[in-house]
Amino acid sequence: MLRSFIPRDENFFDEFDRLCATVVDGCDALVAMLVEGEKFDEHSQRLKDFEHQADELVHITLTHLHRTFVTPFDREQIHRLVARVDDIIDHADGAASRLSLYKPRQVRPEATELAETLAESARLVQEMVAGLRQLKRQRTRRLLELSVEINKKENEADQQRRAAVAQLLRDEKDPFEFIKWKEILDFIEEATDRCENVADLVEGIVLENS
Repeated sequence: MLRSFIPRDENFFDEFDRLCATVVDGCDALVAMLVEGEKFDEHSQRLKDFEHQADELVHITLTHLHRTFVTPFDREQIHRLVARVDDIIDHADGAASRLSLYKPRQVRPEATELAETLAESARLVQEMVAGLRQLKRQRTRRLLELSVEINKKENEADQQRRAAVAQLLRDEKDPFEFIKWKEILDFIEEATDRCENVADLVEGIVLENS
């Protein structure tokens, strides 16, 4: 069982925590970028820095994985976990990069709302991954509850994206502005999909090892 040998190596959990914290910071940076509605290049560079930090943390974790004989759970699960968490900030960075590149005339409030949902989902992911450090019966219940909450956030984000695109079709007369925002919205919604992917993986680890 997972909890029988977790205490042997806390370093993996420290690395997971740092990675998730960086992802949350990146998602918050995307929200700030949309709320401010200007200085897109500066905000995009800030998010790019977080994305690079996440890549470095993934590299550190995988190097640790290759050098460790006894791991807290399946090696392939660890590899998939850090890759899926990293996918979240990759898509948030994709949205920020396009905001910087396309420089739309004005920020759509629907995009800000969607980014806020992403940031909320990233925090739930952070809590869920942190819970792998010590699995107990009570904690296991909370982790499974978090999986449901993250799934709900993904559904909410999907509905927000569809509503935002419908609003764009009604309001936006410039086809280029429509294309810009459609792509940005898609990247943000895809990031929430990646949050759900992490939740699904962690749920599997919990059920398999608790």
